[in-house]
Amino acid sequence: MTLPLFQQTDLIDYPFAIGPLGTPPQTIAWARKHRPLCPIRLPSGTPAWMVTRKEDIALILSDKRFSRDLTYSGAPRFVGEDFTSVPGGIFNLDPPDHTRVRQVIGRFYTRSGAERYKPLIENHAHALLDAMAQGANPVDLMRVYSNLLPLLSNCEILHVPVEFRARYLEYFHTQTNYEASAEEVRSATGAVIDFARKIIQLRRQQPPHDDPIGALIQAEREKRITGDELLGTVCYLFVTGSEPLIPPLSTGLLTLLVNRQQLQQCIDDPGLWPKAVEEVLRYHHNGVLGLPRVAMDDVEIASGLIRRGEAVCATMLGVPWDPKLYQHPAKFNIHRPTDGTATFGSGPHFCLGASLVRVFLESAYRLLFARFPGLILALPPNDIPWERNILFIRPVSLPVAW
Repeated sequence: MTLPLFQQTDLIDYPFAIGPLGTPPQTIAWARKHRPLCPIRLPSGTPAWMVTRKEDIALILSDKRFSRDLTYSGAPRFVGEDFTSVPGGIFNLDPPDHTRVRQVIGRFYTRSGAERYKPLIENHAHALLDAMAQGANPVDLMRVYSNLLPLLSNCEILHVPVEFRARYLEYFHTQTNYEASAEEVRSATGAVIDFARKIIQLRRQQPPHDDPIGALIQAEREKRITGDELLGTVCYLFVTGSEPLIPPLSTGLLTLLVNRQQLQQCIDDPGLWPKAVEEVLRYHHNGVLGLPRVAMDDVEIASGLIRRGEAVCATMLGVPWDPKLYQHPAKFNIHRPTDGTATFGSGPHFCLGASLVRVFLESAYRLLFARFPGLILALPPNDIPWERNILFIRPVSLPVAW
């Protein structure tokens, strides 16, 4: 993309410096006030626009003139050929194809569909907490809980055999790492595709399960979706079912531990945990920038003109951290009347897993602090190291004691 407008404009390099304790980069608030249509440069060197105001974000996410199909050669990428390059995946489809494929698996991710997974999530949480209780004290909560619970839960939801799970996390972490080379990202994406293909082949040989992959395989047999849509959407379910859950689990736990009075209120009254989950989701959007879309035509939005072929990212943090929309957004407050829905986007690509994330976090927080109500940080909060050069920001480690 070499349009004159980008050539004449200073680009702000992404990733931006994050705020204290994983809070949003100050660049987003600055852009909302001074450059609501802000020119940025992705880690790949690709120029793009960033929008930060509610009306612009809503339009970008819902208007069919902005496409999520980035599978063509030369499409905007963060680093290399990441998961947005995989053809057929629900993540990379526009309506009506997106609508058709999403209908196949949508019932598993409704609120009632997500609730059916609560027992298995809690079983894995109990097992991890049992091991934690018998192990070292202090301990790195990332290593023994936050990194493992999403992985184990999603593997069981998708019926991934135990012998495949060790390779699972490594591939997806590389795909979303800005410090990886383009070749490393491309190789990791190839590994994910191969991984998904092997799981599909294995599942075809087994009795059918009433789960998302089983539903996709059946839909492909019935010619309701294509082979590419089956493979690409299974890749999507692997990517989104584990890696994006690690940050709200870990960063949320850190934020709760720092806000001890509110944490204690949840421990004393478990009915408050859903409120805490909503505030964590409002306070921390783990993707920060949002993935690119491409303008299919020249589009005039409230903040300016986006020309055909230009990339644009709608940062979800632009809404729940806007002081015009949320009172004192920088203050963590589980009692605020607003919820975390804005963090899941809007339009056709509203996050498929929004209900599952809520069920998962509520169980993970509640069970951890029921077992360890006196849990404290083993380091001063400002000494916690952060993994910053990754799509889904999270602590590198989270030392705790009890």
